[in-house]
Amino acid sequence: MKTSRRKPYLHRRLTALALAMMTVVGLSSCGVNTQSSSGANSSAAGTKVDTINYALWSNPSGRFNPQTYQTDYDRAIVFTVFSRLVVLDKDQGYQASLAKSYSWSDDYTTLNFELRKGVKWHDGKPLTAADVKFTYSAIADPDFPTGIPEFAKHLKGFEDYTEHKTDDLAGITVEDNYHVSFHFQTPYSGALTYFTDKPVLAEHIWKNTPVKDWNSATELLRNPVGTGPYKFVKFVDGQYVQLEANDDYYGGKPATKNFVFKVVNQDTVQTAISNGEVDIAEISDWNPSQISAYKDAGVNVIEETADGGQYLSLDTANPKLSDQRVRQALVYAIDRKSIVDSLLYGHGKVINADVQPDDPALPKDLNTYAYSKKKAQQLLSEAGWKDSDGDGILDKDGEKFTFQINFPTGNKIRELSAPIIQQNLKDIGIDATLNSADFNTTLAILQDSGRRYDGVLMGGTFRPRQFGGSNWWARWGSDGEAKTALDKVSSDVEEKSYLKSAADYLRIQNKAVPFVWLYSPNDGFAVRKQVKDFSPYTYETFVNVQQWYVTK
Repeated sequence: MKTSRRKPYLHRRLTALALAMMTVVGLSSCGVNTQSSSGANSSAAGTKVDTINYALWSNPSGRFNPQTYQTDYDRAIVFTVFSRLVVLDKDQGYQASLAKSYSWSDDYTTLNFELRKGVKWHDGKPLTAADVKFTYSAIADPDFPTGIPEFAKHLKGFEDYTEHKTDDLAGITVEDNYHVSFHFQTPYSGALTYFTDKPVLAEHIWKNTPVKDWNSATELLRNPVGTGPYKFVKFVDGQYVQLEANDDYYGGKPATKNFVFKVVNQDTVQTAISNGEVDIAEISDWNPSQISAYKDAGVNVIEETADGGQYLSLDTANPKLSDQRVRQALVYAIDRKSIVDSLLYGHGKVINADVQPDDPALPKDLNTYAYSKKKAQQLLSEAGWKDSDGDGILDKDGEKFTFQINFPTGNKIRELSAPIIQQNLKDIGIDATLNSADFNTTLAILQDSGRRYDGVLMGGTFRPRQFGGSNWWARWGSDGEAKTALDKVSSDVEEKSYLKSAADYLRIQNKAVPFVWLYSPNDGFAVRKQVKDFSPYTYETFVNVQQWYVTK
């Protein structure tokens, strides 16, 4: 086995080779805290309250399955109820969590996990390696309801399994209750990242439900059973999700008895957190007056590098958007810097590819599509769109260039950006209209692959070493040049080669414009001063949730 000391990951200058060589990460370096929380040992322990209230901007869909969830609102609940084999540390290095340790084979095609002993599901049944195999075999099933992830396609035996030539996926083997191995067809640079994003689920809970029915199994979806720090209690649609402490959690007994995710309107969240109805809320408005109001009320404001971005998804299968020049024109037409300056007050960055803004794989020579009405109009003209009747609206072959901007409610900045984008498009002769709905209704537009649309405003989370993810809804990249480039990225383990391959793919994406990249807002949290041990970092908000507590 290859062995090496762990070093910082990605833009902290970790090479992929060193990453692949990381092995036997034990309890002492584990991402979860195996000691009692400081709250439990504090002299102020007697003044603790028994509930933490955490604000969500939008209602979760109730899809609390760790493999099929598709919104950040469901993800928050999933990451609190379920556990992951590995998590990311502050330097974006991989840390064993539900796993006790892991190791790579000499050729980097086999990843071995040793699981912690004594871990129990919330219903008292023991977690075993069989649960791990069941979880990650399911995603290779051709009936997997959200589309087979790239991770599964890299496993040995994938084709035979997905074509029902065998009932056993050769790419996942179990030695005993505590040892499970993943075998890949080639070295796979994004393997560990997948585990940081998709927790393990219980075989005994889900095995009797066909995979094709996983997203319609409402009773199971809305009563999740995990191994995480908090147990599920209740989901009141549109209001809250109630959890209670898992006293047997392997990372230590949670410091707070109850955890409640409250659905709070962004217009009232400041009042809610100031009067104690909510303890923690993500910041939705960087207006200096709003930030000052928080601070004046004694509320702490935490700001960190973003792990996500906002974008306008384009239906590249839509005939009027199938021409690359038209899509490029849309990016030029939107004054994205103005959106960052006016709506985020500079607390964010304009983005030009599906990648974290400070990722070392981001090439410096990408087209930045600087705001230019002239360039946008030139490209549209080249694509045949002209105002032939002088009414101010572009047309082609007798068709007016109409464009409906669909956007979900719940994210204040995104809502405010919609009319700005609408006006930008009108300025170049596109008849743009707005259509708002609740988050899940808007998301359904993207989930229906057969449905045509113009544009959908949406947000996605970046994933280290993974590109083309399903949470960046693009009807593009599944074949041709982009697919070839993605395959090269995923198989490059050596850092120099990986960075070149990733940059090549990002250049292809940047040119093709599968969506209008808008901005990456800095993440921020408003936290009551009574909240203790809340310490989020990029990609990981709930990694130490068992340590959080609130004093009176």
